[in-house]
Amino acid sequence: MRTASRTVFMHLFLCLVFFSTLAWADEQVTVVGTAPMTSGQSQAKQQALQQALRAAVEKGVGTLIDSKTAVQNYQVLSDKIYSQASGYVKKYDVLAEGPSPDGNMYTTTIQAVVSTANIKDDLRALGILRQQIGNPRFMAVYIPQTPSSAHRHSRAVRSAEQAINGVFVRKGFVVLDRMFVDNVYNEIEQAGRIDVDMDDLSALALKYRADLLLVYDVHVGAKRGGNSKYFGGITVEVDLRAVAPATADMIAQKHGDLYVRTKKIEGDYYENMMAAKAADKVGKAVADSLVGDAVAYFERQIHSGARFDVWFRNFSESEIYKIYGVLEDINGVKDLNVRQQAPGNFQVDVNYQGKKFNFQRNLHQGLNNQNISFQTQQAKGNRFLFFKKGTDNPFSEENITVQ
Repeated sequence: MRTASRTVFMHLFLCLVFFSTLAWADEQVTVVGTAPMTSGQSQAKQQALQQALRAAVEKGVGTLIDSKTAVQNYQVLSDKIYSQASGYVKKYDVLAEGPSPDGNMYTTTIQAVVSTANIKDDLRALGILRQQIGNPRFMAVYIPQTPSSAHRHSRAVRSAEQAINGVFVRKGFVVLDRMFVDNVYNEIEQAGRIDVDMDDLSALALKYRADLLLVYDVHVGAKRGGNSKYFGGITVEVDLRAVAPATADMIAQKHGDLYVRTKKIEGDYYENMMAAKAADKVGKAVADSLVGDAVAYFERQIHSGARFDVWFRNFSESEIYKIYGVLEDINGVKDLNVRQQAPGNFQVDVNYQGKKFNFQRNLHQGLNNQNISFQTQQAKGNRFLFFKKGTDNPFSEENITVQ
């Protein structure tokens, strides 16, 4: 009985995943197409339908790129996307059609299901999606994860770093000056830290205005045994993580490894050289695998906005509901997700399209308008901490500035 229930649950779960994926990939729109009756009703009817299909695809494109990008690329969109509109419309229903009262125009109204996933793939191939995210700044920082990780100044690590940076630069990202990365290492070493968490690294990345933080580790393992008297081998592993500095959220993580045969000769020069070559190959492979996730993250920010992590503590239940209502009413808020809730406390993720200062100002004004007495502080990028004025500060250990 338990196995049957589990099977039914998994079936329902997979169905939900499948249908939610379909919902994400499709856009249902209602549009109107018109055409002049100069060449007869039959031809005008066909032209009006084609115009309606084009309008449906234009709406689908509008969910993926902003109006400025659409205008800048109008000719490319017209030639490569709109001209084959019927290929992006999965199905449509004609809701109304017929000549206008004066007989000059033919009008067709349709409800269409547009495959935005296919449009997105083609926009990415044309470079239009990449164009609208600009040139995010990034830094790659080496953080060894094991005692046997390669030394930061080793050939293998330098090769992996160059390979990773090269892949991201070729995709339009801007690598921060080496001086800033060295400053990060200096701050970590001066603090005497053995292990460094993502919050600390993210704060340092924000300090030097990085939009993306790449954290990598390189491990070189020698395998000298075996039956061969003259040959051995090494395995080079590279772990790469992409982190959003504003929230310390993990965007993606990739791992790669490569075994290379080496000659058994005295000294480490040959083996180090082979390790560096392997690190270059693996670094490029993991960066190629991860850069798409990073680009997709910035694409989502264009439409869903930046994510803010907002904490509220020591408020009454009625005040919490008022606070949530204030967040809902802020112009530019695209999505709200309550992650933790307890009596008097809650934490909410806010996707906001606009400048951070405007979000802070609107939230402060909204809370004041609701006569909610509060104190605030900002901690590390896009994290905001609110607690009821007159109560003990529950964030005292994270104090940066208290207003």
